[in-house]
Amino acid sequence: MKHLLLLFFLPFISAPQTVDRLSASMVTRQVQKGKSVTVRGEVFYQRNGNMVTHFTFPQELVILANKLGETRIYDPRRNAVMRYQSGAFSTSTTQLSYFLTGATADMGLIQIGFVQDRTYNTGKLLVTEWRQKVADKKAPVQRVKVVFDKANPVYMHYEDGARKIIRKVFYYQYQPIDWRPFPTATTEIVYEGRDSTVAKTTYGGFKLNTEANSPYFGYTIPANARTE
Repeated sequence: MKHLLLLFFLPFISAPQTVDRLSASMVTRQVQKGKSVTVRGEVFYQRNGNMVTHFTFPQELVILANKLGETRIYDPRRNAVMRYQSGAFSTSTTQLSYFLTGATADMGLIQIGFVQDRTYNTGKLLVTEWRQKVADKKAPVQRVKVVFDKANPVYMHYEDGARKIIRKVFYYQYQPIDWRPFPTATTEIVYEGRDSTVAKTTYGGFKLNTEANSPYFGYTIPANARTE
């Protein structure tokens, strides 16, 4: 369950410089091998990059993360905490941060070492394709495609070395957040061999700055929490 919630954490929120605080609710419904799991929670982001994600269902967990990728997962019921350190969990490189900062032209691909090598139109849609700037055959993702409807990304997919699509993401139900178009719903499909996992996440209840006044912005893990 905790490993699954780490995956849910990844697509969450970073905010534009004009926003000191942002909070939102989220619901993720995931289907894998015919089994459905629903996860509910809320996210609290601060301008300095600190973010708290409070999962409330099916179990309570609190994830604290920062722009350095330092991540702690706290289980209040067991008073236990797990710690991770990885750039993959940095709050400055989450996909939604690119929407909220208006940096959707490359969806963060330049930052993680990709360069654009092809651009073309399909009907009214603009398609950009990306490859690694420095070839690394061991990397799980070798190429990425991003599709835009006007200036809004509506689809991305990731390919492995055999040009097989290993992940798809759809963005839709846009609404303005801090005057920027924001997809309040995403659907992600991850392929693993013959199996696939489908997860749809919806966001709502956005609050900015003074309206975002939850105590979770200042959440601290108890000093007596057991480390796992």
